[in-house]
Amino acid sequence: FAFDAHDGIDMLIAAQMEPNGTTVTGGLRGSLSLAQVRVHDGALNAAQVTNNFNEHAAAFGQTPLATERTLAYWSFENGPAGANVPHGAANGWPNFAPDIADSSGSGNALSMWETGGGAGFAYRSDVPRAFIPGTEATNNFSMKNTGAFPASFSEPNGPLSALELDQWTVEVSWKPENGGFRTVVGRDAQGVASANGGFAALYLQAQPDDSLAVKFTDEAGVFHEAVSAPGIVQGFDFGSDPEGTQGVWHNIAAVSDGSTLSLYLDTGSGYVLLDQTVLVSSNTALTDGFTTVGGVAGGGDWNAGTWTVGRGMFNGGQADRAFGFIDEVRISNYALTTSQFLYAPVPEPATATLALVGLAGLASRRRRRA
Repeated sequence: FAFDAHDGIDMLIAAQMEPNGTTVTGGLRGSLSLAQVRVHDGALNAAQVTNNFNEHAAAFGQTPLATERTLAYWSFENGPAGANVPHGAANGWPNFAPDIADSSGSGNALSMWETGGGAGFAYRSDVPRAFIPGTEATNNFSMKNTGAFPASFSEPNGPLSALELDQWTVEVSWKPENGGFRTVVGRDAQGVASANGGFAALYLQAQPDDSLAVKFTDEAGVFHEAVSAPGIVQGFDFGSDPEGTQGVWHNIAAVSDGSTLSLYLDTGSGYVLLDQTVLVSSNTALTDGFTTVGGVAGGGDWNAGTWTVGRGMFNGGQADRAFGFIDEVRISNYALTTSQFLYAPVPEPATATLALVGLAGLASRRRRRA
């Protein structure tokens, strides 16, 4: 259990019952055996409490708590439309600032590279939908690149960077420009893939033939991919349509359950499975980029394991910029089902229930007429 004493109330962990039946005011009746006590100088969120417990559960003969959760959720809701997304630190790497809050509560914010400029973003009111069924939240803003080198990143060497994920789901909404390789969500690494040392840990991207792909390197160094048919991605032309008025929002979900890799797309009519690949490897967990044999710790402008939005990486260099509008980036540490995706439709009431409601209304009308 955990106590939060930040409301100013004195904290008593345990108190002994006296023979006359009195106890210390506010104390617990009886006695309490404590295995370990941690005192923090800040209020922990639920995920942090769970992680602390699981870290030592086995040593005290306890079963770890279930940890299926959202690792990060960047929804870009600060606004206003037209304003540059501000960067609260010096420009460039590794100057991290929590510019986009993590609305999941896991504490994994997203940093801009700079405020506007060649590598920044600006808020836009163009969104996939005004309401997100999966979170029951309104959606007011997205972000769009302000220059030719968009780059945003998770905290270097932060908690999100160190995770090797046995299962995972990455979701993003994207209205893309036309182009070649365009990685909308990535994870930095080099030297981890046996097939090609230039491959990074993760790519969720459009390809030159406008196919959609998810590709990742696992902890054993095996590179996996699920790729749609060509022509699936509907990009807009910046020269003739700079604000993407003729563009199409793509709600994308990539899922690994440890056995299969699946790629889904919704462009307004529901999620469709584009491709699915069986994972064959001795360890299919998504690599963190540096524990896999051959992985390097980082380079001059990146660290292994860092997650990126708006760009990818190849051969240790930032690459594959994703131009266009980006919204609703969510990373989970388990395999979501299609009904759990952000834009999955809310189930309609069952037919039988509707029929009963209708009959009840008819009976009520008949009574009033009588």
